[in-house]
Amino acid sequence: MNTWEMRLKSPDVPFAKYTYRNNTRHFHLIAEPIKHNILKNITIDAIGYNGSTPGPVIVIKQGEWINLTVENRLDKPTALHVHGLSKPNCQDGAPDIEPCTKKIMPGESFTYRFLAWQVGTFFYHSTMEQQAAQGLIGAFVILPTEEKMMDMEIPYADYILLLQQWEIPQLSLGKVYPGIYKPNEFDRNPNFFTINGKAFPDTTPLYTIYREKIRIRFINKSSNSHSMHIHGHDFVVVAVDGFSRKEFDDTIDVASGRRIDVEFLSNNPGIWPVNGTKTFHQSNNGESPGGMITKLVYKAK
Repeated sequence: MNTWEMRLKSPDVPFAKYTYRNNTRHFHLIAEPIKHNILKNITIDAIGYNGSTPGPVIVIKQGEWINLTVENRLDKPTALHVHGLSKPNCQDGAPDIEPCTKKIMPGESFTYRFLAWQVGTFFYHSTMEQQAAQGLIGAFVILPTEEKMMDMEIPYADYILLLQQWEIPQLSLGKVYPGIYKPNEFDRNPNFFTINGKAFPDTTPLYTIYREKIRIRFINKSSNSHSMHIHGHDFVVVAVDGFSRKEFDDTIDVASGRRIDVEFLSNNPGIWPVNGTKTFHQSNNGESPGGMITKLVYKAK
């Protein structure tokens, strides 16, 4: 594991375990029904990978190969696509369109194999789209080679934040009614919004120390766009969809399917909101504060 890989952080979401041999990282994902708490008092009957939504973060280094085995423990077919990374047609994971791509039936497994040729932030998801809306999605990060890292400033911490939304039955707006719920699979009128599977106030903060560089990778697959803002800090957009940028900003719009990486210097100590700016997205079924909010917290050195 290289230095940058050790600095990757994904609050509330595990990193995928792997074995390594012959320049290949071997991962195993299980698509299965799960019960997941987006809040302490709200549990959803979702589907996830390896017991989690989002699924575990897959990390690989540029120039390595990946063997990604997907085991289907659902009662319906599934398939997996890594969004944004070009790969051979038969490894792309859209079987309803690509004739040579396998549909993974219940009880079966399939191993995708392709080269991690491009550095950047990507994500993987089921191509049975309602399954993605129900939780079958996860972050996929390709880091530079050791040689390229020698010419780069590695951030103090590199945070991965995957944005999701859920349409969960509630009696009325403006109040959270505790319980166990099945989200609507079509996700047309979302009323709960999460960062790495948690809604505020149950999101885990991001931590920094004064004068250190922080990177945040925002990932969105949900039907809505999410406008994200970091209080007290301007930042530089350093990558969009894996392609380099250098644009100063303080608020970005993360459209569906997009990945936006930002970096900033921790130069304004305190406890700051990191949040979606859309009013309803800052609530849990209309109860505020909630939803797509976390905190940036300065620690003492």
